Amino acid sequence: MAKRSTLSKGINTIGSFTRNNLERMGAVIDSMNAKTGKPSHYKAVNLGDEDFQQDLFREQTLKATQQLLGTRFATYGKYAKKVVPNSLFQSTVDGAFAQIAKLAATWSQIDLPNEHRFASVASLDDEERYALATDIANQNRALATIGGLTGLAGLPGLLADTLWLLLVSLRTVYQLAAVYNKPLTGKQGVKMAYELLANADLSKMQEKQALLAGIGIGKGLLDNAQSSGLHNELKNLGLKNKNVNFYAEQVDNIASQVGIDLDQINLSWIRRFLPGTAVIVGMRYNSQLIDEVIGVAQATFAPEAKLANRAITDDSGSEEEVSKTTSNDEQKEPKDQDSKKDSSDKSSDSQPKNTETDKAADQPKK
Repeated sequence: MAKRSTLSKGINTIGSFTRNNLERMGAVIDSMNAKTGKPSHYKAVNLGDEDFQQDLFREQTLKATQQLLGTRFATYGKYAKKVVPNSLFQSTVDGAFAQIAKLAATWSQIDLPNEHRFASVASLDDEERYALATDIANQNRALATIGGLTGLAGLPGLLADTLWLLLVSLRTVYQLAAVYNKPLTGKQGVKMAYELLANADLSKMQEKQALLAGIGIGKGLLDNAQSSGLHNELKNLGLKNKNVNFYAEQVDNIASQVGIDLDQINLSWIRRFLPGTAVIVGMRYNSQLIDEVIGVAQATFAPEAKLANRAITDDSGSEEEVSKTTSNDEQKEPKDQDSKKDSSDKSSDSQPKNTETDKAADQPKK
């Protein structure tokens, strides 16, 4: 018993230390995104709607698998369509994504009770609840950004990064729903979680996938060119892909005109540079994509829109309007006082005139 208690205390200490560092890292990333990006206003999602579009994670996961397997994916797809009906294939894909959502829900349930403030979440006021939601959002923001390190693995890292970002995004949705006392449970909870992701603006995921895929293909080309030569590798790549053939020929023609032997170029420094570029691209896009998920989740589950968007949107414009109105009111007050003074002076000036007319009127009577 003593060993178990010591082990549990050690695990809790490591967990709290990790969460605190993730919160700090997420807060730094959030401030960096606020400085470089534009303020965004997120709309709440009406969960439970039967008619909603599919989230981009499904599409991008299949594309990443296709890019990883290459021509084999298309071959497997042809044989699968002949043997397996489309409805069965779709149900299999839905079941796989449902398992990912259940894994994210289990992860969130394991982690949330370790938050000392979550034990009394039912008695928290709006400010305290918002502070807890902000800390949890920063944890997930840091986790999603760290997923960009999978860019070091090339094309296999592309699929791993997509699945990791999906898992962290679902974890964010489940945790924020629990913090705002609107937990998502069961099959309906899985459906609502994916419905929220479908309403988030994840269009930048396509840009990220295209960039990472290009970097991965370039790294593979340079790895092969290190042994067979860049000239032969470009030629082979053009034969495999007709769309790339034109560009490969142009590179070869320019090199021959300039007098550069492609096979003699040292590619080691480029091969070292590309993985670092993939990591930077992945981390940057992941931080922006998780911000979209956090913003929509807070706008959906938070009791007040202003409270949900306080740390996400920039309220400097509204503050300036308030300051302008107060300054205008202050400027109006002296003008009103001056107008009162002018009216009083006019009234005082009019009184002597009345006395003079009265005297003139009394003289004939005398």
